[in-house]
Amino acid sequence: MQQLTSATTSLNQVNPGIKTVLPQLKGLTVLDIGGGKYDANKIYAAGLGVKLYVYDKFNRSETENARALACNPDAIVCNNVLNVIDDGQAMRNLIALCAFYRVSCYFTVYEGNKSGIASISKKGCWQRNWKTEDYIPIFKKYFRSVIFKEKQVICQSI
Repeated sequence: MQQLTSATTSLNQVNPGIKTVLPQLKGLTVLDIGGGKYDANKIYAAGLGVKLYVYDKFNRSETENARALACNPDAIVCNNVLNVIDDGQAMRNLIALCAFYRVSCYFTVYEGNKSGIASISKKGCWQRNWKTEDYIPIFKKYFRSVIFKEKQVICQSI
């Protein structure tokens, strides 16, 4: 079970991964897994004509999370989330949740110090400190296609 909630890692800014992916998804419905407590990503998405639903176990209400999970997305984004989950099984469960939808999934992770050694990064925050490519073997267990491109992993379901 995850020891730290990661709630304090949520920033009130448009995520760089969102800026990279959403312009390609105009007119689509997108599920943002672990999207945080702020609406900067939703506001940015709306300006692009993207309907963005945010699911965040620690930062959104039960009602909002249920609505997000039921949105029937055309694509999923999961940015800087896997790197703050301190429980390996919880991380795999989140990846499995993304795969369940059978749509294109776009993952980015914050690599921290890239040491591969997990640590507390600030009060109430934890970082896995893996390089992006270190996640690829795990993605390959859940997706038929896993492409690593410019600090982003794009996955297609099995």
